Amino acid sequence: MDIQTQPGLLTQKHIQALKDINRFSRIGRYHGMLPEKHSLLYDAGVLEFLEENNLIEVGTVIATCGAHMTGYRLTDEARRDLSSLGVELDEKPPEELPTEDEDGCLTRGQIDILADLYHFGRIKKFGGITPKHEVEEYDKRDIKLLYELGYILYIRLKGKAVRHGKGYILTEQAMRLLRRLGIAL
Repeated sequence: MDIQTQPGLLTQKHIQALKDINRFSRIGRYHGMLPEKHSLLYDAGVLEFLEENNLIEVGTVIATCGAHMTGYRLTDEARRDLSSLGVELDEKPPEELPTEDEDGCLTRGQIDILADLYHFGRIKKFGGITPKHEVEEYDKRDIKLLYELGYILYIRLKGKAVRHGKGYILTEQAMRLLRRLGIAL
């Protein structure tokens, strides 16, 4: 949907839902997604309308323990279109508190994998995840170890606008480590 040519289709409830989903994009605990359990606060059909019109996408994060967290996040198209309509989504994020990570158990090769995943995730066409096929070239033991230590998570996305549905994302623990090493911003 091109909301620039049909802005009247979005009601105040839709815009509020989009703003709320965007607020969750900065919460590491929820991996940047509005959890499905919180989506029950919205009227029936609001999120379905947004998903059908490619403004949000559904994702599932699978944790090491086997737990699944399903949620919603904004598409890049939605961010661009809403910004051009003057809908202000982003607010200044809060300052991050410094924390200590113990990276002594990671080899240089494993830290390099984290750095590669960070850079893959920043590529616009990948939509914030490192596609599964890109990770297949790395040593499976290293990927498994990073997953078990909580540095990376496996994610599945679905929706009309999703190009790469399966892949990996970095956890906040990995991001702190990469920032401390000067690799990430």
